Amino acid sequence: MKLDVLLTPAELVPSEIAGRTVVVLDVLRASTSIVEALAAGARTLYPVATIEEAIGLAKTLGRDEVLLAGERKALPIEGFDLGNSPGEFTAERVGGKTVVMSTTNGTLAIHAAAGGSRVLVGAWTNFQAVVDELVRTDGEPVFLCAGRDRAFGLEDAVCAGQMAAAVMKGLPEVEWEMNDGAVAALALAEEFADPAKLFPHTAAGRAIVEAGLGDDLAFCAQTDLRDVLPVLDGRQIVLATVEAAES
Repeated sequence: MKLDVLLTPAELVPSEIAGRTVVVLDVLRASTSIVEALAAGARTLYPVATIEEAIGLAKTLGRDEVLLAGERKALPIEGFDLGNSPGEFTAERVGGKTVVMSTTNGTLAIHAAAGGSRVLVGAWTNFQAVVDELVRTDGEPVFLCAGRDRAFGLEDAVCAGQMAAAVMKGLPEVEWEMNDGAVAALALAEEFADPAKLFPHTAAGRAIVEAGLGDDLAFCAQTDLRDVLPVLDGRQIVLATVEAAES
């Protein structure tokens, strides 16, 4: 059975993800914020590529019920309701709302993954929920690392490696066929076991600290904070709880 890790979106070949489950990882910070938004009761979330597209979609959907969220160069976008700090996505702010999000890396990676048979959004904060779903469905997962500015991001690769290792442990009878990215990610996962210690030494982590948002690193490092599965459904990301997935 195949298990692949794509270390950047540039490695993605549409024909190689067809019929497979793709897990998009942008742990600092978009995928963590998406997990948090939906766990906090957001009705749905639209990931979009550009600021202009986000504003246009919000107007089409009806601005009163829509929150604009996102970042450029780690900072909140001027005129948007929310940035990309997961702690902003509280039940008081997003409960019952539709969120339209545009980020530098994460939302682009989600669009790139849309050719998979199923697309999940993963982070350390919903680590076990993702792993359990991959084990339950017994598929051929592809972990897509969003990276940073279309280049390699260590934090995403380490998370991919840890998730891959957990899936392999959960399916011990399976003989796995892995690409080089998966082999590399597994090795990195052993080297950098603790995300809280890893994040400050990554380019993304340093950029977030320099933007004055250092508290986001501790938030994103929390493992299994949420027992939820964000799933791409057409253009929207919707929430499926683990219990619903198993029913």
